[in-house]
Formats: sequence, structure tokens, C-alpha cells
Amino acid sequence: MSYEERKQRGIISLPENLKEALDELETSELMRETLGEVAFENFLREKHREWDLYRTQVTEWEVNRYIKRL
Repeated sequence: MSYEERKQRGIISLPENLKEALDELETSELMRETLGEVAFENFLREKHREWDLYRTQVTEWEVNRYIKRL
């Protein structure tokens, strides 16, 4: 189904990246209660660090696409 078809049917997509997944996790009382406050906060902190490392790296694709054109 296309995005529009899913939207019309009220089908919500899963998060598309770690950042979106973390945003959802932060609002989950179930996960907070299941893991406990300390584990939940530690997990979130480490996953936010992981996301920051991932999003700030320059990939070979980006180098080939943007830098080699200069």
C-alpha cells in the first residue's frame, strides 16, 4: 500500500529510524514500568548516544554523491 492508502485506512507505520523509535519509547509507560526507572533512563541515554554517533558520520555514499562533485 502507498502512504496515502495506509493513511486513509488509519494504518500507522512503524518508526523508520532509531530516533523515531526512541521518541516512541520515551512515551511508553509500559516500557518504563517493565524495565524500571533506572534501566529505562540508562537505556534511553545510551541509545541517544548511539543515534548521535550514527547521524553524524559521513558515509561513502555521501562522499561520492556530494564531495566528489565539487
